[in-house]
Amino acid sequence: MKKKGLLSRVLIIILIMSFVFTMTGSAQSTTKALSTNYTVVNMGIALANVNATYYKTDGSAWPADADKTNFTVDSNFGQKVIAQYFDSTMVPGQGSAVLSSDQPLGAVVTIQARGQVATNGAYVGYSSGSEKFYVPLIARNRNTANGLTNTQIIIQNLNNTAMSAKVDFVALPGLGFSDWTKTPINIPAYSSYYYDIEEELPSNLPDGWIGSAQVASNDSGKQIAVVFNIFSGANGLQTVNAFPAEKTSLTWSVPQFVSRIPNGLSTPINIQNISGGNIAAGGIDVDCVPATGYVGNVHIENSAVIPNNATFGVNPVTDMSITGNWQGACKITSTGNIVAIVTLRRPGLDEISAYEAFPTSITDTKVIVPLMAKRLANGFATVAVIQNLDQVNSATVRLTYTRAPGFTVGDPTYVINNVSIPPGGNVQQNLRLASEPVGTTMPDGWQGTLLVEAQPSTTARPLVAYVALTNYYTTNGDTQMAHDAFNLP
Repeated sequence: MKKKGLLSRVLIIILIMSFVFTMTGSAQSTTKALSTNYTVVNMGIALANVNATYYKTDGSAWPADADKTNFTVDSNFGQKVIAQYFDSTMVPGQGSAVLSSDQPLGAVVTIQARGQVATNGAYVGYSSGSEKFYVPLIARNRNTANGLTNTQIIIQNLNNTAMSAKVDFVALPGLGFSDWTKTPINIPAYSSYYYDIEEELPSNLPDGWIGSAQVASNDSGKQIAVVFNIFSGANGLQTVNAFPAEKTSLTWSVPQFVSRIPNGLSTPINIQNISGGNIAAGGIDVDCVPATGYVGNVHIENSAVIPNNATFGVNPVTDMSITGNWQGACKITSTGNIVAIVTLRRPGLDEISAYEAFPTSITDTKVIVPLMAKRLANGFATVAVIQNLDQVNSATVRLTYTRAPGFTVGDPTYVINNVSIPPGGNVQQNLRLASEPVGTTMPDGWQGTLLVEAQPSTTARPLVAYVALTNYYTTNGDTQMAHDAFNLP
């Protein structure tokens, strides 16, 4: 029978399976064996039939268990978790994967140091590639309040033939560092290249180097996908999606900005100029409205010229001119195209994560969070932060929690109607707390998905969201991850 309205998707996922990453040169150096799992959510109206093919870094096949290469995912936001560390066929190593499906998919990859002091990161799988990506934050052997920091760039070849890529490094202005280009980077078909910046020659990128990068294909028409890991101290890890060249905007939204609240959390923002020219002083405005319980707006702008492909940082950790004990949501406006990432960090602790800002051109009125969990027995719990992109009108939303297959705790569905979000502001769903979600009887141990829908349809406001994946039991190591949620029309 012919299925109407179905979309085909190829989802790109970069995997790390028992990969050992080593940082040297300080007492905080760390060697971790990292493993992955990925959560697939079915955005379609019918059962999804999914095929997953895995590749080693040399381009050869990476065999896996049958139930992890061909599987189904229930319709209407059903989810399935595929864990590489439970795969009895896949040998330890590092590589990549390509998923194909007869339904539209979304996926989130989590990186974990299992059986060790916690290290965690998360990112969203790509549904398409680009010939060029932007990376707003790069560091090599740089000492920070979270320890010695290094970046790893992972580049996947999305083509069925080998290709060449390059990385153009752009130094943060004013520190005396130089730009540099690494090329060629040769990558076999469908495989990934793991570029550990710490291993780069100091003559190319000296100790303490900090800046941004542009990652591009050297072969016209051949596309790539890029994610980057930033390792800090003994255990800290933030994993971030790079920005494809097609994802450009003069204005971006940040669902949550935090400045020195009592638990130590702050959220620096790194804004990369990708306009093709300089952005003058005052050319970038960051305007933030307070969350419930906080007062006063926050306004920040760049005081110096930002060269092309360089980065401007908003850092409430060190910038005491930014109001402390404050949090809310922000809109970033620029005279030239930019991209931005937001880091959640508690200086002096291992906990660190990051998410990507959202272009304000998004008109979607639905958001799906593929994994929400309330105070599981192992301490795992999630926090979703939802932002109303309308800067003038409040948004009214409906929240629908749907229990994941295999879980029996709590009700199959919880629905919360008429949740209000102020203009440009945010609302949280904090499942670290026994009292949330407000308006439900959801018990500890519940796990599933969250669908956010603007109401009513005649005046629906555009929405975005990100989710933090945490552990409420312990802060030993880096127990925190974050990633963007998925938008739907």
